[in-house]
Amino acid sequence: MTSIPEQRREQILTWLKDDQLLRIDELAQRLDVSHMTVHRDLDALAEMGLVEKVHGAVRLPDPHKVTTDTCHLCEMPVKPRLQFVITTQSGQTLRACCPHCGIMLLALQSDVAMALLRDFIYGRIVNVRQAYFVVECRVALCCEPSVIAFATKQDATDFQQGFGGRVLDFAQARHTLKEAHHCPEED
Repeated sequence: MTSIPEQRREQILTWLKDDQLLRIDELAQRLDVSHMTVHRDLDALAEMGLVEKVHGAVRLPDPHKVTTDTCHLCEMPVKPRLQFVITTQSGQTLRACCPHCGIMLLALQSDVAMALLRDFIYGRIVNVRQAYFVVECRVALCCEPSVIAFATKQDATDFQQGFGGRVLDFAQARHTLKEAHHCPEED
């Protein structure tokens, strides 16, 4: 299929949304790679807290499971439902407690390989740059201003109609947070 690790890992997460549990053998066959390559990809995803390896297979973690990880930016506990995970090109994993901290942390990184978060409603894994955000709504789950992530613009709009705030794409959310924190824009 593909030999680019980030693409394989995103594909594995996509398949897990539908199948809930996938065997290592099946993944190797679907991806047309070795079992060791699948194990390396799953180890990286498991280190980010995005999957759980079980004997001979992999599944999505329970989104309600309590974690002891702390935010790389504000040091608050990282809750699975709000987590934002950045993987650098050097393989370092940075976790943020919420989309607010995640977007701010992302702005500080120059070597990002992958940035993923969870959709607030369904818990699906979403590429940060494809997500939509409700900013400054009445629901304050973590840091301020409140930033809540959604996989689709329609879900963000539906949430915004009930709880206020503004629906923004990634670039708009990043700009809004930089203004809120009085950060200079990049050249």
